[in-house]
Amino acid sequence: MRDMVRRSGFDLVGIGSAKSADAAALGQALDVETVANLRDAILRDDVQLLWLAASESLEADERRLIRQQATPTISIEPRPGSIGQLQSDPAEADTARFVPLMRHSPGYRAAQEVFEQLGNRQCVNVSFRSGPSEGSLFARLFDAVDLLEALCGGVEMMDAALAGPLSAPPESLGGLHGHLTLNMRFSGNCCACVALSDCAGSWFRGVTVLTEAGCLRVDDQGFEWISPDGEIIDSHRQKKRATPGELIALHAMRVLENLQATEPPPDHAKLLAVCEATRLSCRTGQGETPRKMLEMLSRP
Repeated sequence: MRDMVRRSGFDLVGIGSAKSADAAALGQALDVETVANLRDAILRDDVQLLWLAASESLEADERRLIRQQATPTISIEPRPGSIGQLQSDPAEADTARFVPLMRHSPGYRAAQEVFEQLGNRQCVNVSFRSGPSEGSLFARLFDAVDLLEALCGGVEMMDAALAGPLSAPPESLGGLHGHLTLNMRFSGNCCACVALSDCAGSWFRGVTVLTEAGCLRVDDQGFEWISPDGEIIDSHRQKKRATPGELIALHAMRVLENLQATEPPPDHAKLLAVCEATRLSCRTGQGETPRKMLEMLSRP
Protein backbone atom coordinates (compact mmCIF):
# COMPACT_ATOMS: atom_id res chain seq x y z
CA MET A 1 0.00 0.00 0.00
CA ARG A 2 2.76 2.44 0.92
CA ASP A 3 4.48 1.67 -2.39
CA MET A 4 1.31 2.31 -4.39
CA VAL A 5 0.66 5.66 -2.68
CA ARG A 6 4.28 6.80 -3.07
CA ARG A 7 4.50 5.92 -6.74
CA SER A 8 1.11 7.37 -7.68
CA GLY A 9 1.43 10.73 -5.97
CA PHE A 10 -1.95 10.18 -4.31
CA ASP A 11 -2.65 11.63 -0.88
CA LEU A 12 -3.94 8.95 1.48
CA VAL A 13 -6.76 10.63 3.44
CA GLY A 14 -8.03 7.65 5.44
CA ILE A 15 -7.67 3.94 6.00
CA GLY A 16 -9.85 1.31 7.61
CA SER A 17 -10.27 -2.40 8.20
CA ALA A 18 -13.01 -4.77 9.25
CA LYS A 19 -10.92 -5.34 12.38
CA SER A 20 -10.54 -2.20 14.50
CA ALA A 21 -7.15 -3.30 15.86
CA ASP A 22 -5.81 -3.74 12.33
CA ALA A 23 -7.21 -0.38 11.29
CA ALA A 24 -5.51 1.36 14.21
CA ALA A 25 -2.19 -0.34 13.42
CA LEU A 26 -2.42 0.62 9.74
CA GLY A 27 -3.33 4.20 10.58
CA GLN A 28 -0.37 4.51 12.92
CA ALA A 29 2.06 2.88 10.48
CA LEU A 30 0.98 5.13 7.59
CA ASP A 31 0.39 8.22 9.74
CA VAL A 32 -3.13 8.68 8.40
CA GLU A 33 -6.63 9.00 9.84
CA THR A 34 -8.41 5.77 10.71
CA VAL A 35 -11.90 5.44 9.21
CA ALA A 36 -14.38 3.59 11.43
CA ASN A 37 -16.09 1.65 8.65
CA LEU A 38 -16.38 1.38 4.87
CA ARG A 39 -19.67 3.27 4.78
CA ASP A 40 -17.99 6.33 6.29
CA ALA A 41 -15.16 6.08 3.77
CA ILE A 42 -17.59 5.89 0.83
CA LEU A 43 -19.52 8.97 1.99
CA ARG A 44 -16.50 11.23 2.54
CA ASP A 45 -16.46 14.34 0.35
CA ASP A 46 -12.66 14.46 0.05
CA VAL A 47 -12.32 11.01 -1.55
CA GLN A 48 -11.52 10.90 -5.28
CA LEU A 49 -10.61 7.22 -5.40
CA LEU A 50 -11.69 4.32 -3.20
CA TRP A 51 -9.27 1.38 -3.02
CA LEU A 52 -10.53 -1.98 -1.76
CA ALA A 53 -7.28 -3.66 -0.76
CA ALA A 54 -8.71 -6.55 1.30
CA SER A 55 -10.12 -9.86 0.15
CA GLU A 56 -13.21 -9.79 2.39
CA SER A 57 -16.58 -9.71 0.67
CA LEU A 58 -18.63 -6.54 0.85
CA GLU A 59 -22.16 -6.41 2.20
CA ALA A 60 -24.91 -5.83 -0.36
CA ASP A 61 -25.72 -2.37 1.03
CA GLU A 62 -22.02 -1.41 0.87
CA ARG A 63 -21.84 -2.43 -2.77
CA ARG A 64 -25.00 -0.47 -3.60
CA LEU A 65 -23.67 2.60 -1.78
CA ILE A 66 -20.42 2.50 -3.78
CA ARG A 67 -22.39 2.48 -7.02
CA GLN A 68 -24.74 5.23 -5.86
CA GLN A 69 -21.86 7.51 -4.87
CA ALA A 70 -20.17 6.85 -8.22
CA THR A 71 -16.73 7.38 -6.68
CA PRO A 72 -14.11 5.65 -8.89
CA THR A 73 -13.36 2.40 -7.07
CA ILE A 74 -10.60 -0.14 -7.61
CA SER A 75 -10.02 -3.55 -6.06
CA ILE A 76 -7.14 -6.02 -6.07
CA GLU A 77 -9.70 -8.83 -5.85
CA PRO A 78 -12.32 -9.60 -8.54
CA ARG A 79 -15.72 -8.13 -7.67
CA PRO A 80 -18.22 -9.64 -8.14
CA GLY A 81 -16.62 -12.82 -6.92
CA SER A 82 -19.19 -15.26 -8.30
CA ILE A 83 -21.70 -15.70 -11.10
CA GLY A 84 -24.42 -15.98 -8.44
CA GLN A 85 -23.74 -12.42 -7.26
CA LEU A 86 -23.79 -11.19 -10.83
CA GLN A 87 -27.07 -12.95 -11.60
CA SER A 88 -28.84 -11.65 -8.51
CA ASP A 89 -27.79 -8.09 -9.41
CA PRO A 90 -26.21 -7.40 -12.84
CA ALA A 91 -25.04 -4.01 -11.55
CA GLU A 92 -22.50 -5.88 -9.39
CA ALA A 93 -20.14 -5.73 -12.37
CA ASP A 94 -19.85 -1.96 -11.88
CA THR A 95 -18.96 -2.03 -8.16
CA ALA A 96 -15.17 -1.84 -8.65
CA ARG A 97 -12.49 -2.09 -11.32
CA PHE A 98 -10.12 -5.01 -10.86
CA VAL A 99 -6.47 -3.88 -10.80
CA PRO A 100 -3.82 -4.33 -12.00
CA LEU A 101 -4.82 -6.05 -15.23
CA MET A 102 -1.96 -7.34 -17.37
CA ARG A 103 -3.62 -5.79 -20.42
CA HIS A 104 -3.03 -2.35 -18.93
CA SER A 105 0.60 -2.87 -17.90
CA PRO A 106 3.31 -0.72 -19.52
CA GLY A 107 4.85 -3.69 -21.32
CA TYR A 108 1.60 -4.94 -22.78
CA ARG A 109 0.49 -1.50 -23.94
CA ALA A 110 3.89 -0.95 -25.58
CA ALA A 111 3.34 -4.14 -27.62
CA GLN A 112 -0.08 -3.16 -29.01
CA GLU A 113 1.16 -2.46 -32.53
CA VAL A 114 3.05 -5.75 -32.58
CA PHE A 115 -0.07 -7.68 -31.59
CA GLU A 116 -1.82 -6.20 -34.63
CA GLN A 117 0.92 -7.56 -36.91
CA LEU A 118 1.19 -11.05 -35.42
CA GLY A 119 -1.81 -12.59 -37.13
CA ASN A 120 -3.72 -15.55 -35.73
CA ARG A 121 -2.51 -16.82 -32.37
CA GLN A 122 -1.51 -20.48 -32.40
CA CYS A 123 -0.10 -21.05 -28.92
CA VAL A 124 -0.09 -18.83 -25.83
CA ASN A 125 1.90 -19.43 -22.64
CA VAL A 126 0.95 -17.41 -19.53
CA SER A 127 2.85 -17.26 -16.23
CA PHE A 128 1.61 -15.05 -13.38
CA ARG A 129 3.25 -15.32 -9.95
CA SER A 130 2.98 -13.35 -6.72
CA GLY A 131 3.22 -13.60 -2.96
CA PRO A 132 0.13 -13.86 -0.71
CA SER A 133 0.32 -10.16 0.19
CA GLU A 134 -0.09 -9.15 -3.47
CA GLY A 135 -3.51 -10.69 -4.01
CA SER A 136 -5.19 -14.08 -4.10
CA LEU A 137 -4.80 -16.93 -6.56
CA PHE A 138 -8.31 -16.04 -7.76
CA ALA A 139 -6.99 -12.58 -8.66
CA ARG A 140 -4.15 -14.09 -10.70
CA LEU A 141 -6.63 -16.43 -12.42
CA PHE A 142 -9.09 -13.64 -13.25
CA ASP A 143 -6.25 -11.54 -14.73
CA ALA A 144 -5.02 -14.45 -16.84
CA VAL A 145 -8.51 -15.29 -18.12
CA ASP A 146 -9.12 -11.65 -19.02
CA LEU A 147 -5.88 -11.64 -21.01
CA LEU A 148 -6.60 -14.93 -22.81
CA GLU A 149 -10.13 -13.89 -23.75
CA ALA A 150 -8.66 -10.77 -25.35
CA LEU A 151 -5.91 -12.68 -27.17
CA CYS A 152 -7.65 -15.91 -28.17
CA GLY A 153 -11.40 -15.52 -27.78
CA GLY A 154 -13.70 -17.85 -25.89
CA VAL A 155 -12.36 -21.01 -24.22
CA GLU A 156 -13.82 -24.23 -25.62
CA MET A 157 -12.28 -26.74 -23.19
CA MET A 158 -9.90 -26.69 -20.24
CA ASP A 159 -8.16 -29.03 -17.83
CA ALA A 160 -6.85 -27.62 -14.54
CA ALA A 161 -4.85 -28.86 -11.57
CA LEU A 162 -4.17 -27.31 -8.17
CA ALA A 163 -1.18 -28.10 -5.97
CA GLY A 164 0.33 -26.65 -2.82
CA PRO A 165 -0.87 -26.00 0.74
CA LEU A 166 -4.52 -27.05 0.34
CA SER A 167 -5.54 -30.66 0.94
CA ALA A 168 -8.39 -30.34 -1.58
CA PRO A 169 -9.74 -27.76 -4.04
CA PRO A 170 -11.95 -25.21 -2.26
CA GLU A 171 -15.72 -24.72 -2.50
CA SER A 172 -15.35 -21.14 -3.76
CA LEU A 173 -13.04 -19.17 -6.04
CA GLY A 174 -11.97 -16.96 -3.17
CA GLY A 175 -10.57 -20.02 -1.39
CA LEU A 176 -8.08 -20.85 -4.15
CA HIS A 177 -4.52 -20.89 -2.83
CA GLY A 178 -1.26 -22.41 -4.04
CA HIS A 179 -0.11 -23.28 -7.56
CA LEU A 180 -2.54 -23.67 -10.47
CA THR A 181 -2.01 -24.95 -14.00
CA LEU A 182 -4.42 -24.93 -16.94
CA ASN A 183 -4.36 -26.43 -20.41
CA MET A 184 -6.86 -24.67 -22.66
CA ARG A 185 -8.23 -25.10 -26.16
CA PHE A 186 -9.79 -22.34 -28.25
CA SER A 187 -11.50 -22.32 -31.62
CA GLY A 188 -9.41 -21.55 -34.68
CA ASN A 189 -6.48 -23.90 -34.04
CA CYS A 190 -5.25 -22.19 -30.86
CA CYS A 191 -4.14 -23.58 -27.52
CA ALA A 192 -2.80 -22.13 -24.28
CA CYS A 193 -1.03 -23.29 -21.15
CA VAL A 194 -1.19 -21.28 -17.94
CA ALA A 195 0.83 -21.43 -14.70
CA LEU A 196 -0.32 -19.31 -11.75
CA SER A 197 0.73 -19.02 -8.13
CA ASP A 198 0.07 -16.84 -5.09
CA CYS A 199 2.87 -18.56 -3.16
CA ALA A 200 5.82 -17.55 -5.34
CA GLY A 201 7.28 -14.92 -3.01
CA SER A 202 7.90 -12.38 -5.78
CA TRP A 203 5.81 -10.73 -8.49
CA PHE A 204 6.04 -11.70 -12.16
CA ARG A 205 3.63 -11.59 -15.09
CA GLY A 206 4.66 -12.79 -18.52
CA VAL A 207 3.00 -14.06 -21.70
CA THR A 208 4.52 -15.69 -24.79
CA VAL A 209 2.51 -15.70 -28.03
CA LEU A 210 3.46 -17.96 -30.94
CA THR A 211 2.20 -17.35 -34.49
CA GLU A 212 3.40 -17.80 -38.05
CA ALA A 213 4.99 -14.36 -37.66
CA GLY A 214 7.24 -15.55 -34.85
CA CYS A 215 7.37 -15.34 -31.07
CA LEU A 216 6.28 -12.36 -28.96
CA ARG A 217 7.33 -12.31 -25.31
CA VAL A 218 5.68 -9.68 -23.10
CA ASP A 219 5.99 -8.89 -19.40
CA ASP A 220 5.13 -5.88 -17.25
CA GLN A 221 8.28 -4.03 -18.32
CA GLY A 222 8.38 -4.57 -22.06
CA PHE A 223 8.38 -6.97 -25.00
CA GLU A 224 10.57 -8.76 -27.53
CA TRP A 225 9.38 -9.91 -30.96
CA ILE A 226 11.48 -12.68 -32.50
CA SER A 227 11.10 -13.84 -36.11
CA PRO A 228 10.72 -17.53 -37.07
CA ASP A 229 14.40 -17.34 -38.08
CA GLY A 230 15.46 -16.21 -34.62
CA GLU A 231 16.08 -12.54 -35.45
CA ILE A 232 14.83 -9.80 -33.13
CA ILE A 233 12.31 -7.76 -35.14
CA ASP A 234 11.32 -5.28 -32.44
CA SER A 235 11.75 -4.82 -28.70
CA HIS A 236 11.11 -2.35 -25.92
CA ARG A 237 11.99 -2.43 -22.24
CA GLN A 238 11.76 -0.03 -19.34
CA LYS A 239 15.04 0.38 -17.50
CA LYS A 240 13.42 0.06 -14.08
CA ARG A 241 11.35 -2.91 -12.98
CA ALA A 242 7.77 -1.95 -12.14
CA THR A 243 6.65 -2.98 -8.66
CA PRO A 244 3.13 -4.29 -7.94
CA GLY A 245 2.39 -0.97 -6.21
CA GLU A 246 3.42 0.98 -9.31
CA LEU A 247 1.31 -1.26 -11.57
CA ILE A 248 -1.72 -0.69 -9.32
CA ALA A 249 -1.03 3.05 -9.33
CA LEU A 250 -0.76 3.19 -13.14
CA HIS A 251 -4.03 1.33 -13.59
CA ALA A 252 -5.69 3.47 -10.90
CA MET A 253 -4.71 6.60 -12.84
CA ARG A 254 -6.35 5.17 -15.96
CA VAL A 255 -9.54 4.65 -13.96
CA LEU A 256 -9.42 8.19 -12.53
CA GLU A 257 -8.77 9.73 -15.93
CA ASN A 258 -11.54 7.60 -17.45
CA LEU A 259 -9.15 6.27 -20.08
CA GLN A 260 -11.07 2.99 -20.26
CA ALA A 261 -14.36 4.67 -21.18
CA THR A 262 -13.91 3.91 -24.89
CA GLU A 263 -13.09 0.24 -24.25
CA PRO A 264 -15.85 -2.39 -24.30
CA PRO A 265 -16.74 -3.42 -20.73
CA PRO A 266 -15.48 -6.86 -19.72
CA ASP A 267 -18.01 -9.69 -19.87
CA HIS A 268 -17.84 -10.60 -16.18
CA ALA A 269 -20.19 -13.56 -16.55
CA LYS A 270 -18.00 -15.11 -19.25
CA LEU A 271 -14.79 -14.49 -17.29
CA LEU A 272 -16.25 -15.93 -14.09
CA ALA A 273 -17.57 -18.96 -15.98
CA VAL A 274 -14.01 -19.76 -17.07
CA CYS A 275 -12.78 -19.28 -13.48
CA GLU A 276 -15.54 -21.53 -12.10
CA ALA A 277 -14.85 -24.18 -14.74
CA THR A 278 -11.20 -24.07 -13.67
CA ARG A 279 -12.11 -24.64 -10.02
CA LEU A 280 -14.49 -27.46 -10.98
CA SER A 281 -11.82 -29.14 -13.12
CA CYS A 282 -9.47 -29.06 -10.11
CA ARG A 283 -12.14 -30.85 -8.07
CA THR A 284 -13.18 -33.44 -10.69
CA GLY A 285 -9.80 -34.06 -12.29
CA GLN A 286 -11.51 -33.86 -15.68
CA GLY A 287 -11.78 -31.41 -18.51
CA GLU A 288 -14.56 -28.83 -18.23
CA THR A 289 -16.21 -26.30 -20.54
CA PRO A 290 -17.05 -22.75 -19.43
CA ARG A 291 -20.20 -22.86 -21.56
CA LYS A 292 -21.54 -25.78 -19.54
CA MET A 293 -20.64 -24.00 -16.31
CA LEU A 294 -22.45 -20.85 -17.42
CA GLU A 295 -25.53 -22.87 -18.37
CA MET A 296 -25.53 -24.72 -15.04
CA LEU A 297 -25.21 -21.58 -12.97
CA SER A 298 -27.79 -19.74 -15.04
CA ARG A 299 -30.59 -22.19 -14.30
CA PRO A 300 -33.32 -20.81 -12.01
